[in-house]
Amino acid sequence: MSKGRRHKGHGDGGHENAERWLLTYADLITLLMVFFVVLYSMSSADSTKFKAISMALQQAFNLDVLKGQAATSIGDAAAAPPSPPVDNLINDAQVPTVSRLESKIQAVVDGVANAPDVSVSVDKEGVVIRLSGSYLFDSGRAELKPNSLSILDAVSAELRLQANDIRVDGHTDSTPIDSPRYPTNWELSVARALAVTRYLTESDGLPSGRLMAAGFGEFRPLVPNDTRAHRAMNRRVEIHLLSTTTAPVQAAIPTPQPQVSPTERLEP
Repeated sequence: MSKGRRHKGHGDGGHENAERWLLTYADLITLLMVFFVVLYSMSSADSTKFKAISMALQQAFNLDVLKGQAATSIGDAAAAPPSPPVDNLINDAQVPTVSRLESKIQAVVDGVANAPDVSVSVDKEGVVIRLSGSYLFDSGRAELKPNSLSILDAVSAELRLQANDIRVDGHTDSTPIDSPRYPTNWELSVARALAVTRYLTESDGLPSGRLMAAGFGEFRPLVPNDTRAHRAMNRRVEIHLLSTTTAPVQAAIPTPQPQVSPTERLEP
């Protein structure tokens, strides 16, 4: 009987060892499957989605999120254009004032003869005056047409009465430019924005400290560049009357000059 019992115990021990081997084997198979799934996902990763996830993570770890700013989804981070600085955004208290400015500028535009393709609207930065590129410039050029100056004069007369900052944005369509003077649409859009900015300051007398110019090339279209009419809409200059104002520059206090006798004066 003792031999029988020892034989039974030996059989139980062998059965237990076999079960442990199967568990180890099953764990190994599971780990291998997870490993190959990770390799497959890495090989088929979408670079666009990766960039979107990266942007979302950067915003998620930004201090603005901790301060209660609105969260941004991954899809929004990939599709939405960069938001303007918070200081430039209009608040609820400024909405009535901005609406009145829009109405005033629209009345000025309506009163100018031969001013087609000029629109006035409001966005989250303030009032936007949008002028057609073909109305202001010849194709591939950055010199203002003489017949477009009247609308700039009329608009600047109203802008002169305001203290807000002004940003002039130049935009083009996606057609590649073939010009030694403007190698890309970026240079052309910047040159057009500067042409309008210089005219507003040098000819219409707007303070230079209130104005800034920016060029965006073909990268911020209003509509897809799929038809001739849409490309014409994307060729434009936008004058933004922002919600911010430039801080007044304090006059420098004149320093007393030492008195010099006539015999001690130096010749220039």
